[in-house]
Amino acid sequence: MNALLGNPMVTTAAPPFLLGMVMALLARFALPPPVLSLVSAALLLFFYWDTLGPPVVPPVAASQKLIYLAFAGIVMGLLPDRLLGASLASKLVAAALAAALLWLGWRRLAGGSFDLQMIAALVAGLLAIVGAAMLLSLKASPSPPVEEPFLVPAAVLALCLAGAIISVLGASIVTGQLLGSLAALVGGWCLVQYIAVLRGGTAIAWNKGTELLLTFAAATVLIQVALLAPKANPVALMLSPLPLAVAALVPGLLRGLVPGARPLRPLVAGLLIAMTAILAILTAMLFAPHGAALGFS
Repeated sequence: MNALLGNPMVTTAAPPFLLGMVMALLARFALPPPVLSLVSAALLLFFYWDTLGPPVVPPVAASQKLIYLAFAGIVMGLLPDRLLGASLASKLVAAALAAALLWLGWRRLAGGSFDLQMIAALVAGLLAIVGAAMLLSLKASPSPPVEEPFLVPAAVLALCLAGAIISVLGASIVTGQLLGSLAALVGGWCLVQYIAVLRGGTAIAWNKGTELLLTFAAATVLIQVALLAPKANPVALMLSPLPLAVAALVPGLLRGLVPGARPLRPLVAGLLIAMTAILAILTAMLFAPHGAALGFS
């Protein structure tokens, strides 16, 4: 038990998980959507600051650029709700992720070293851009099905969890910790919302600003992993952003599926979204250079 509690993966995940639960409880009882975006932004900056340190001026290393990208995502996410509709959010996140890919990887792109790792990074980046744009283009339904509020959080959770394990196994511990923190935060949120569904209530959905800033943050860190984690498995990298696109397709896939089992619908949706992430994790663990050593010993 002491070894478990002292494990760095556990200590990285536990506080964000509790904070995610607190954020979900506040959203259920008192937190209006604009304030939810502010709370998400504050927690995001805390994780970045705690993991990567304060901003460096000017940023030189790619890891130093991540907190500036987080600021960019926060600025977009804090746009007024009346302006930030599904269409604008989709276009913004696609353009911002394309710019992030170029900024993080311009040295390697300029060097012309298109090896297998670089090709995998470009494919993962493009899949993240397309998937994020598809996901944020979803509009809230007038009478939303029970699983709808879970789609974006489940996609971000699956991407972050897969990215964290791929990053750690690929010898990039810091980005793994950051993605693990984001995964735990979203996991805490989802747990509270699902308990509400089990009790006969409805889940609270993220507003479009929160969707944008957390999706953008997760995708930019994953792009950083794909570009610079020295031993990350290429196939796992290319699979890891797919939960974003899968989540965008789930409303069609679930149409008519388990219609009479209301609490099961979020679980089925989550399983569908997580399938590619699970495959990415298994691939990364199977082909890990030194075995799947995640700090447990």
